[in-house]
Amino acid sequence: MSNPSPVTEPPEQTDHSGSAEQTDPSGSAGPDPAAADGGGSDGDETFDPDDRLYEHMSLRAPALAVLGIAVLIVVVGVVASVLTSSSGTTLSIHQITIPGGATVPLTPAATALKSIVDAGQPPADIIGNLAVPSGSTVVRTLNVDQGAGQYDRTVVLRTGLSSDEVGDLYRTLLPRLGWKVTDRGSPATGTATGTVILFKRGSSDSYYWEVGATVSPTTSAGSTTFSLEVFELPDDN
Repeated sequence: MSNPSPVTEPPEQTDHSGSAEQTDPSGSAGPDPAAADGGGSDGDETFDPDDRLYEHMSLRAPALAVLGIAVLIVVVGVVASVLTSSSGTTLSIHQITIPGGATVPLTPAATALKSIVDAGQPPADIIGNLAVPSGSTVVRTLNVDQGAGQYDRTVVLRTGLSSDEVGDLYRTLLPRLGWKVTDRGSPATGTATGTVILFKRGSSDSYYWEVGATVSPTTSAGSTTFSLEVFELPDDN
């Protein structure tokens, strides 16, 4: 009988699949999977939705933003309104050719009649659409309303134009500035002479305004006195 051959165990093989525990080059062991899961032996933890690291979004911020935008819009509107009101209406005609061929340079009423402008009255679209012959001088002003009731004030001026030229000037100019001729004739007072022309125009203040141009006869010295009465009409006109 022959002796049995000795059993030789196969050499131990090294697993290179990465499943074996690896050692950190610094000498410490790698992370514990149980620790990474935040667990240990207690099992899975229940997630509490109220236990967050962030706060709920506040609704106050969007509301304040909307309020800020609304306030800004109001402020911009008010500023624009003030700027528009203060700038007024610019006279669009700087000279006018009247019947007979004479060309008359004009001065805006916003300058010539500034003595009767008070607290935004007359409105910019009324005073801004009036003019006087350049070179006219103010003789006097009349404040009929005295700050009570409908606006009614007059400026008396003197010019080197003839009475016919002054009358022709206003009959030609004011319709081009949006005024409508409503009447013409003689002054109401028995002792006064000359010509009266009435003009009417609507305004942005929802009222109609009237201008009465009264032109006196030219004096022997060659000057003519005329007046512009500016008054606000009652609601029923």
